[in-house]
Amino acid sequence: MTHEDLTALAYLVPATVGALVMKAGSGRLAVFSFCVLPGTLIHELLHLLVGAMTGAKPVSMSLFPTRQPDGRIALGSVTFENLRWFNAAPTCLAPLLGLPVVWLIAKARVAEAWSFEQWDLLIWAGLSAQLLSCWPSSTDLVQSLRSWPLYLAGVSLAMMHYL
Repeated sequence: MTHEDLTALAYLVPATVGALVMKAGSGRLAVFSFCVLPGTLIHELLHLLVGAMTGAKPVSMSLFPTRQPDGRIALGSVTFENLRWFNAAPTCLAPLLGLPVVWLIAKARVAEAWSFEQWDLLIWAGLSAQLLSCWPSSTDLVQSLRSWPLYLAGVSLAMMHYL
């Protein structure tokens, strides 16, 4: 790991702490929803864009929190018309693409001699929201299982390569 990588990791510490503080305060739905709105927007846009590129045919998107039948709160949603075995995994796991974005922002910020600036507070707030929102939800994970043939093919290829 290079010095620049370690510096980028150190830069992400305040954002990670911010994400943990936001998560701890998630009982206050209105405040939590507002704080994570930038991350929710990116999460849902990634579903929308990857779904459109893979033929899942997105038909609607919402950024308004709703209570699910099981009592959980969904901060946003994208509805698809054509979620099938071949596009479910990439579409449902698309929020993971937010992780490299967080890393690239941190690396860009510390690329030269870094010193704290007021903008860092805003950047950390945005990164905190993104760190909370870049994980697929439990619904996303369950829906991604429609792609079990792709998972099976991936495991088979890995076994052929490594065994």
